[in-house]
Formats: sequence, C-alpha cells, structure tokens
Amino acid sequence: MRVQVALKMPNNIIRYQIFDGVTAQVNPNTHVLQIFYNKAVIAEFQSDFYVSWQYVVTPQATATSRAGQLLQSHGV
Repeated sequence: MRVQVALKMPNNIIRYQIFDGVTAQVNPNTHVLQIFYNKAVIAEFQSDFYVSWQYVVTPQATATSRAGQLLQSHGV
C-alpha cells in the first residue's frame, strides 16, 4: 500500500511525504502516527507535526512494451 502524510513545516507550509509498500495507524495511547514496513515501525509523527494521512492508490504502469504495442496494433 501507499501512504501519503501531510506534514506541518515552518512558516505554515504543508509538505507531502509518500511511503510505498507500507501500512499506517495512529497509536490510540500516544496519538502518534506510525508507518510500518513488514511489521517494523519505519517512521513516527507526533500529532503536532502532521495535518492528515491517507492511503492512496499506487499509480499503475501505463506504458506498454514495444512488443505489446506491436501486438495491440495488429489486433493480436
């Protein structure tokens, strides 16, 4: 899965950080956003440092190989 986190930066700037191949959850006891890769925490954000987070769709590869393009153009 892919997670996008909106981070609060100085001067009221919002920066988006994307993590691929991860899951996320907010720890109910500490209110810390935790990003997991293979069940290991790889990033944590205190609630004061992020605005929001969400799962986003992984972009699909739209490019077709040259062989695939030739097959499509010949109706194969």
